[in-house]
Amino acid sequence: MNVCHSKIYSKFVPKIALMFRKLIFFIFCSFILNASASELNRGLKALENGDYDKALYYISFDAVQGDPIAQYNLGVMYRKGIGVEVDKKEAFGWFLLAADSGHMLAKYALGMLYYHGDGVKINYTKALNLFLEAAYLGHPASQINVGNIYYFGQSVGKNYPKAHMWWSLAKEKGVEGAFNNITKIENIMSENQLLEAHKLYNDCQKKTLPQC
Repeated sequence: MNVCHSKIYSKFVPKIALMFRKLIFFIFCSFILNASASELNRGLKALENGDYDKALYYISFDAVQGDPIAQYNLGVMYRKGIGVEVDKKEAFGWFLLAADSGHMLAKYALGMLYYHGDGVKINYTKALNLFLEAAYLGHPASQINVGNIYYFGQSVGKNYPKAHMWWSLAKEKGVEGAFNNITKIENIMSENQLLEAHKLYNDCQKKTLPQC
């Protein structure tokens, strides 16, 4: 999304957007489109090098333009206080914008905020949905978290076979925590639950992940 289009950001009006709003509308749209990628690259490079003032300048510019990669990274900066004061609400807003654009890591980050009540009220249902969306995009840690929610029965009924299945999917990708979780849960599962877990996993191999 960029200022050449009339799409409006949900209900979130970020602080940085207010700073840039007057400036943006004096810049030709063609220049913005051509410069966007290179400016974001400069911002990410500056962030990697610890030049946080420069990183904030370039990343925030592209975040306001609607680039989900920039929005996600700006959310990380606000969540961790990198080059800015820690501001969980601002971080939440940027993660939300990036997640709405389909950014996998933003979905995971937003899910974590809901799961832990970090800057927002705990909401396990929203957390689960976001973890599922990220998991469908191939994010292993989200698969772990989906399993965790089924294991603890948070917003859903406690379901050991489903927890086992999701952890098994993460195990496939070499996630270390998945191995430990599976060992732990197998010690408390009944024989029937184990059979159900293996059936769920085997059936999942024949489907697309959202059908599991």
